[in-house]
Amino acid sequence: KMSTQSKLFFLYNIFLSVFLILFSVPSVVETFAADSIMVYDAWVRSAPPNAKVLAAYMKIMNKSDEPMALTAVSSSRFNKVEMHKTEIHEGMMKMIPQKELKIPSGGTLVLEAGGYHLMLMEPKSVPQEGEEVDIELHFDNGKTLHISVPVRAGGTRGMTGEHRH
Repeated sequence: KMSTQSKLFFLYNIFLSVFLILFSVPSVVETFAADSIMVYDAWVRSAPPNAKVLAAYMKIMNKSDEPMALTAVSSSRFNKVEMHKTEIHEGMMKMIPQKELKIPSGGTLVLEAGGYHLMLMEPKSVPQEGEEVDIELHFDNGKTLHISVPVRAGGTRGMTGEHRH
């Protein structure tokens, strides 16, 4: 028969295990948050050393009660960063620059291959797989979120057809 102290220790360990499982984020997935904005699953697709353009993907969650928009993006590693939407026109894939990307209240903006994404242009030096890229996300509510995004190899999922700007 277990003593009261043993029962409490057992219950404490169960509670602690459940708490850690429910509230931990896997170490391979970095999460960035600033008040009502949370960014997760962020990554930059690796590219050859002579690449002029790289792509970045992530999920941006708006935890506020108000809609917001991503209005600008910048990075110290690139001369220019643009927000784009992939569209198919007459069988050809085109990247359409976007002035802003809206995020509904309580919603998530998904930046992914074949959809909305960030184009990192004119690299000062092309980041290699395993490095990180600092990116600043600027929102219409005046908030700026600084994130550090890992560079990793990516497949061609969602990237078929001709790439045109």
